[in-house]
Order: sequence, then C-alpha cells, then structure tokens
Amino acid sequence: MEKLLLGNNIKDKDECGEKGKLCDFYAIVQKGHEECGDSAFAYTDDKVIFAVLDGVSGEPGAASASSIAAITILETLKTKKLTEKAVKEAVIAATRQISHGLTTLALVFIDKKGSFIMASVGDSPIYGISKGKIGMEIPLGRPVNSGDSLLKFLSFRNLVTSVLGPSGVDIELHMKKGKLKKGEMVILASDGLSDNLYLITTEGYVTDASGSKDLKELIGASKDPKAIVKKLMKEVQDRISKGKIEKNGKVLVPKVDDIAIIALRWL
Repeated sequence: MEKLLLGNNIKDKDECGEKGKLCDFYAIVQKGHEECGDSAFAYTDDKVIFAVLDGVSGEPGAASASSIAAITILETLKTKKLTEKAVKEAVIAATRQISHGLTTLALVFIDKKGSFIMASVGDSPIYGISKGKIGMEIPLGRPVNSGDSLLKFLSFRNLVTSVLGPSGVDIELHMKKGKLKKGEMVILASDGLSDNLYLITTEGYVTDASGSKDLKELIGASKDPKAIVKKLMKEVQDRISKGKIEKNGKVLVPKVDDIAIIALRWL
C-alpha cells in the first residue's frame, strides 16, 4: 500500500489505514489553517515507511514544502534498504527539491524483521509505546524545552532549530535505531498534537514538555491505531474550543493548527 496525504490537496481532512502483514496503522491529516501545511505518507510492502511533515506556519509555501518533501522522501526510500545513509540521502534530496517554503519531518522506516530507523528534523514528535509506557523517542528541535519558564516556553514554542527547505542553515537531522517487538506502537505527529497536550509545571517552570503523561491518559489501554487517532483528533478539537486550562501542576494552552497523526502497531 502507498498513500500520500498532501497538504496541497487537503480541503478539510484526508485519512487512510490498513491492517497488513507487518503492521496495523491509521493516519489522518486535518486542516486547521486557511491552507493545510501538514502532509504525511504511508508505505507498506516488504518494509514500512511512514512520515509526517509540518510546513512552517507563517512562512509562504508551507503546504507546497511539506507536499514536495513527502513525495521526494517516499520516492527515494521505497526502493532502498534500511540504512542511515539512505535516510540521509532522502532528507537531502527533499530539501533540494523545495524551492519555496520550509517544513519539519518525523519519519520511521522499518524492515520486515522489525529493525527501525526513526528520523526527525524540527519539532514534529515521535512517541513510542511499549508495555503501557509512552515516551518521546527524539527530543524536539526547539529553542525551548523542559526546564524553561512557562512564559519563555509559550513565547518561543513556535520556533524550530532546523527545517527542510532553503533556510540558509545546515539541517539538524536526528536519528534513532532499534527494533520493534510484537504489539509495540509508534505515533508520529505534527506539533498540532503535541502543543495541545498538557505541560507539567512546577512553580512557573516546565518540568515535562513532552506531553507523554497526558497522551498515556488519553490512549489508555487501547491498541487500535484507528481508535487512537480518531480519539486524539477529537480531543484536540475539544481542547482548542475550550481554551487555556490550569490545574494540579499542569497547564494546557491550546494552539489552533493543522494536525497530522499516524499511529502504527507492529504485528
């Protein structure tokens, strides 16, 4: 199966899913701005490749940048074996194809034995779920993080330290290798999800900016990728409509944004 969910083509939302021989997955990209800057793709065959790309809001060409990068990375990787070199070459090819606009990237490439490479540029999160525990696999590429004051964090959370496209600076590509076991899950998303999760705070400082605790509570014991993605999408929309909430050492400051989420469970 091969499916591109391109921001350039999304009027409201686009989605896809499949239970194949290697994994069960579901993906949605939903517009939040006038133009959808988020894109994603899903590829399953004798390997699995998923990615979320978030065109940088406020910059012209966001939808075009994420769409071009999605197409280029998928076309480059689907004929390659699982190697760090292949991932780097795909990222470089994508950034060279973008003439206008900037985009982030969250990607997972898995071979048929479950060995994986996760890759990230910018602030699109990748969460791993194993034995009921949820954690962010690669730190976000932002100038703020856990340890910063809440005021500073909220003031600068929209900034990223690296992007794909003609930014004029080098790409900060972060990768992680490992192996998935049966039943383990991965969630890739744009910051339209992570910025609508609760921040854990103490005395005006952010002690956990990952949103992992909140995400665990929302997902609960569910193992169904479609149910998880649908629930997260609904919850984000509800939170945006309600506005800021502070309670019991945690703060939610919702952000209107495009949202892309892919959840996969290894079989």
